[in-house]
Amino acid sequence: MKKIAIYGKPVDNLLNSAMHDLFRTMKERGFQVHVYERYARFLEEKGHIPSGTPTFNRENVEIEEFAFLVSVGGDGTFLDTSTMIGKSNVPVIGINAGRLGFISSAEVNEMAAVCDAFTAGTLRYERRSMLQLKTEMDHFAPHNFALNELTVLKKDTAAMVRIDVSLNDGYLNSYWADGLIVSTPTGSTAYSLSCGGPIIMPGSENFVITPIAPHNLNVRPVVVSNTAEIKIRVSGRSEKFLMALDNRPSDFGPEETLRITRAPFDLRIIQPDGHSFLNTLRNKLAWGYDKRN
Repeated sequence: MKKIAIYGKPVDNLLNSAMHDLFRTMKERGFQVHVYERYARFLEEKGHIPSGTPTFNRENVEIEEFAFLVSVGGDGTFLDTSTMIGKSNVPVIGINAGRLGFISSAEVNEMAAVCDAFTAGTLRYERRSMLQLKTEMDHFAPHNFALNELTVLKKDTAAMVRIDVSLNDGYLNSYWADGLIVSTPTGSTAYSLSCGGPIIMPGSENFVITPIAPHNLNVRPVVVSNTAEIKIRVSGRSEKFLMALDNRPSDFGPEETLRITRAPFDLRIIQPDGHSFLNTLRNKLAWGYDKRN
């Protein structure tokens, strides 16, 4: 019997009550459903799943055992799910219970078709490149990779910081700003977009370097090849700065160099029929909502 893993967070949302339907759909199609332990306890207490449902956690899971993972929540939950998948190549689908949901955009009622397509071998995937961070202090190890972005920010001060950036040992720029974002194509529609960065198609072999509130107004986001190594050093009035790998934070000091490269593996995202990045852009950004269209 094939196994499916469901990952979610123990928070109230409209999808929790739909878990009964999701379980029934998957079991009718011959899949055994395992639920992330904390999420399972929460759903059992609410009466949304049967007691005794098989569970897993980060310490005891062999991700390769699962046919695919289902992330229930918003994009933040999806990013957490990606850290469990890592280099295993197990595909994932996101069912949106959040607000916007660029990468978590499927609906519960689409899961029957997804299960059938997996069984028939016709399931569509979209490969998403990831970035990898290397530091002297091994921050975030062993999950030192990100689907969206690496962000560096000032900490404990209102003053700007200086961020020195080089590409393959060639000096790029010194940014006087509140911070800097290095994003993948997937992350181009996240924090980078809100800071004026461009939208990059998922299959593009690029990184986007986007300053956050730069002091020099002629400094703009730049698109670079993801075959390059990006080196970052930060200095300022504070002894510590903040970096975030997707939604995971860590402090670091001015003596550290952050090295960003493309991760040696991709993430496979399941695309149900009728879904595509272009459709998501139009729907989530409300493109075309004009009487002329």
